Amino acid sequence: MRMDGQAIALGGDLSLPWNLQEWSTPTALRGWVEEEIATLDWASPELAQYLRQRPHYEPRKLLCLLAYAYASAVFESDEIQQRCHTDPDCRALAGPGWQPDARELTRFRRENRGLLKWVLTQVFKRALRAHLGDFMMPSGLKARLVAAAAVRLDFARQMDRGHQGS
Repeated sequence: MRMDGQAIALGGDLSLPWNLQEWSTPTALRGWVEEEIATLDWASPELAQYLRQRPHYEPRKLLCLLAYAYASAVFESDEIQQRCHTDPDCRALAGPGWQPDARELTRFRRENRGLLKWVLTQVFKRALRAHLGDFMMPSGLKARLVAAAAVRLDFARQMDRGHQGS
Protein backbone atom coordinates (compact mmCIF):
# COMPACT_ATOMS: atom_id res chain seq x y z
CA MET A 1 0.00 0.00 0.00
CA ARG A 2 1.23 3.47 -0.89
CA MET A 3 0.37 6.67 0.87
CA ASP A 4 0.85 9.69 -1.39
CA GLY A 5 -0.21 13.27 -0.92
CA GLN A 6 -0.28 12.94 2.87
CA ALA A 7 2.16 14.39 5.37
CA ILE A 8 3.33 13.75 8.90
CA ALA A 9 3.25 16.94 10.98
CA LEU A 10 6.53 17.67 12.72
CA GLY A 11 5.39 20.73 14.61
CA GLY A 12 4.53 24.26 13.64
CA ASP A 13 4.08 24.50 9.89
CA LEU A 14 6.66 21.80 9.20
CA SER A 15 5.51 18.44 7.88
CA LEU A 16 7.20 15.50 6.21
CA PRO A 17 5.52 13.91 3.17
CA TRP A 18 4.78 10.20 3.44
CA ASN A 19 6.57 9.78 0.12
CA LEU A 20 9.90 11.61 0.19
CA GLN A 21 9.96 11.42 -3.61
CA GLU A 22 7.74 14.50 -3.40
CA TRP A 23 10.90 16.33 -2.30
CA SER A 24 13.53 14.44 -4.30
CA THR A 25 14.04 12.10 -7.19
CA PRO A 26 13.90 8.35 -6.61
CA THR A 27 17.60 8.16 -7.51
CA ALA A 28 18.53 10.85 -4.96
CA LEU A 29 16.45 9.13 -2.28
CA ARG A 30 18.11 5.80 -3.07
CA GLY A 31 21.51 7.51 -2.83
CA TRP A 32 20.70 8.98 0.58
CA VAL A 33 19.68 5.55 1.86
CA GLU A 34 22.79 3.86 0.47
CA GLU A 35 25.11 6.59 1.80
CA GLU A 36 23.68 6.42 5.33
CA ILE A 37 23.86 2.63 5.39
CA ALA A 38 27.45 2.73 4.10
CA THR A 39 28.44 4.58 7.30
CA LEU A 40 27.67 1.47 9.38
CA ASP A 41 30.46 -0.92 10.36
CA TRP A 42 29.96 -3.72 7.83
CA ALA A 43 33.46 -5.09 8.46
CA SER A 44 33.01 -5.94 12.13
CA PRO A 45 34.41 -9.40 12.96
CA GLU A 46 31.14 -10.53 14.56
CA LEU A 47 29.11 -9.62 11.49
CA ALA A 48 31.67 -11.16 9.13
CA GLN A 49 31.54 -14.44 11.06
CA TYR A 50 27.74 -14.37 11.16
CA LEU A 51 27.56 -13.80 7.40
CA ARG A 52 30.09 -16.56 6.66
CA GLN A 53 27.73 -18.96 8.40
CA ARG A 54 24.79 -17.62 6.35
CA PRO A 55 26.12 -17.02 2.83
CA HIS A 56 22.69 -16.24 1.35
CA TYR A 57 21.72 -13.68 3.99
CA GLU A 58 21.92 -10.09 2.66
CA PRO A 59 21.36 -7.71 5.61
CA ARG A 60 22.77 -4.66 3.84
CA LYS A 61 20.48 -5.15 0.86
CA LEU A 62 17.49 -5.81 3.11
CA LEU A 63 18.20 -2.66 5.11
CA CYS A 64 18.59 -0.55 1.96
CA LEU A 65 15.48 -1.96 0.36
CA LEU A 66 13.24 -1.53 3.41
CA ALA A 67 14.51 1.97 4.23
CA TYR A 68 14.00 3.08 0.62
CA ALA A 69 10.52 1.53 0.48
CA TYR A 70 9.39 3.08 3.77
CA ALA A 71 10.79 6.47 2.75
CA SER A 72 8.84 6.09 -0.52
CA ALA A 73 5.58 5.26 1.30
CA VAL A 74 5.57 1.58 0.32
CA PHE A 75 4.88 -0.48 3.42
CA GLU A 76 3.61 -3.99 2.65
CA SER A 77 6.34 -6.61 2.38
CA ASP A 78 4.51 -8.29 -0.52
CA GLU A 79 4.47 -5.01 -2.45
CA ILE A 80 8.16 -4.38 -1.71
CA GLN A 81 8.97 -7.87 -2.97
CA GLN A 82 6.99 -7.20 -6.14
CA ARG A 83 8.74 -3.86 -6.68
CA CYS A 84 12.06 -5.69 -6.86
CA HIS A 85 10.77 -6.90 -10.23
CA THR A 86 9.08 -3.71 -11.46
CA ASP A 87 10.75 -0.65 -9.94
CA PRO A 88 14.23 0.22 -11.27
CA ASP A 89 15.40 1.71 -7.97
CA CYS A 90 14.28 -1.31 -5.95
CA ARG A 91 15.95 -3.58 -8.52
CA ALA A 92 19.15 -1.55 -8.19
CA LEU A 93 19.07 -1.93 -4.40
CA ALA A 94 18.41 -5.67 -4.62
CA GLY A 95 21.12 -6.16 -7.23
CA PRO A 96 21.29 -8.87 -9.85
CA GLY A 97 20.41 -12.40 -8.85
CA TRP A 98 18.91 -11.63 -5.45
CA GLN A 99 15.21 -11.31 -4.72
CA PRO A 100 13.96 -11.23 -1.12
CA ASP A 101 10.64 -12.78 -0.25
CA ALA A 102 7.98 -11.03 1.81
CA ARG A 103 8.56 -13.22 4.89
CA GLU A 104 12.26 -12.35 4.87
CA LEU A 105 11.44 -8.63 4.64
CA THR A 106 8.93 -8.89 7.50
CA ARG A 107 11.36 -10.82 9.69
CA PHE A 108 14.20 -8.37 8.99
CA ARG A 109 11.96 -5.39 9.87
CA ARG A 110 10.93 -7.04 13.13
CA GLU A 111 14.50 -7.99 14.12
CA ASN A 112 16.10 -4.68 13.10
CA ARG A 113 13.55 -2.06 14.07
CA GLY A 114 16.09 0.18 15.82
CA LEU A 115 18.45 0.12 12.87
CA LEU A 116 15.65 0.90 10.40
CA LYS A 117 14.47 3.74 12.63
CA TRP A 118 17.99 5.19 12.67
CA VAL A 119 18.38 5.00 8.86
CA LEU A 120 14.97 6.56 8.27
CA THR A 121 15.74 9.38 10.70
CA GLN A 122 18.99 10.12 8.87
CA VAL A 123 17.21 10.08 5.49
CA PHE A 124 14.50 12.39 6.87
CA LYS A 125 17.21 14.88 7.92
CA ARG A 126 18.67 14.79 4.42
CA ALA A 127 15.24 15.26 2.86
CA LEU A 128 14.51 18.28 5.07
CA ARG A 129 17.84 19.87 4.19
CA ALA A 130 17.35 19.17 0.48
CA HIS A 131 13.86 20.67 0.62
CA LEU A 132 14.48 23.63 2.93
CA GLY A 133 18.19 24.29 2.45
CA ASP A 134 20.96 23.74 4.96
CA PHE A 135 19.75 24.87 8.37
CA MET A 136 20.39 24.29 12.03
CA MET A 137 18.04 21.58 13.25
CA PRO A 138 15.80 23.11 15.92
CA SER A 139 15.76 21.58 19.34
CA GLY A 140 13.31 18.71 19.49
CA LEU A 141 13.18 18.15 15.73
CA LYS A 142 15.32 15.02 15.88
CA ALA A 143 12.92 13.45 18.38
CA ARG A 144 10.05 14.23 16.01
CA LEU A 145 11.92 12.65 13.11
CA VAL A 146 12.58 9.52 15.20
CA ALA A 147 8.86 9.43 16.04
CA ALA A 148 7.99 9.81 12.33
CA ALA A 149 10.27 6.84 11.55
CA ALA A 150 8.55 4.79 14.27
CA VAL A 151 5.15 5.64 12.77
CA ARG A 152 6.27 4.23 9.40
CA LEU A 153 7.59 1.05 10.99
CA ASP A 154 4.38 0.60 12.97
CA PHE A 155 2.36 1.20 9.83
CA ALA A 156 4.40 -1.40 7.92
CA ARG A 157 3.85 -3.90 10.72
CA GLN A 158 0.10 -3.28 10.67
CA MET A 159 -0.05 -3.56 6.87
CA ASP A 160 1.74 -6.90 6.97
CA ARG A 161 -0.52 -8.16 9.76
CA GLY A 162 -3.61 -7.09 7.85
CA HIS A 163 -2.33 -8.77 4.70
CA GLN A 164 -1.58 -12.03 6.53
CA GLY A 165 -5.10 -12.07 7.91
CA SER A 166 -6.70 -11.77 4.49
